[in-house]
Amino acid sequence: MAILVPEARGLCGRRPTAMKVTTFWILSATTLFCLSLIYLHHGYHRRNFLFACWLCFAVCMQLLAAWGLAMGGAAWLRPVGMLADLVSYTLGVGVLLVALMRWNCPVNRTLLAGLGAMLAFSLVTRWLGNSVDATTRIWLRNIAFFGPAIFLLVMFTSMRADCLPLLVDSAFCRPGSGTSGQTGVALAFRPSARR
Repeated sequence: MAILVPEARGLCGRRPTAMKVTTFWILSATTLFCLSLIYLHHGYHRRNFLFACWLCFAVCMQLLAAWGLAMGGAAWLRPVGMLADLVSYTLGVGVLLVALMRWNCPVNRTLLAGLGAMLAFSLVTRWLGNSVDATTRIWLRNIAFFGPAIFLLVMFTSMRADCLPLLVDSAFCRPGSGTSGQTGVALAFRPSARR
């Protein structure tokens, strides 16, 4: 889970405040929620359904983490987090395999770059293990999540940018203007309209 755990210490060696923990949770939950909305709203789940499952699972885990934090860091939160990491990695590998099999789709190519980087950074952070202090490890895990997640958010948002002229053009269409498909602007500047 991309959240600063309460047991860790901050960069100055002090325990993080509740505000800092809450801020990290809000940022990660908002990023995942926005990514889920964009992915599902644009119908990208038809290209790779497993990533939609990964997003829904991640959002549920964020809600569970919020409940655990509200209870003051319950003891069951750590084993549930370990199980959630295992499920998340398994789903992530499945997403990458589906994306690799459907390489010709831009959504899957974006997933290969974004989610692949997220999994790679997260595994490197875990591989470092106790060779780095707990604070650095937690910051690396948060960077490993936020960097690729924001990349995916930007890429999925801008994929529809090339359709913007068509959306603007269709907004000016007059209903019942015939089968020619001319926009309202085109109808206004016809030679017959100037007379």
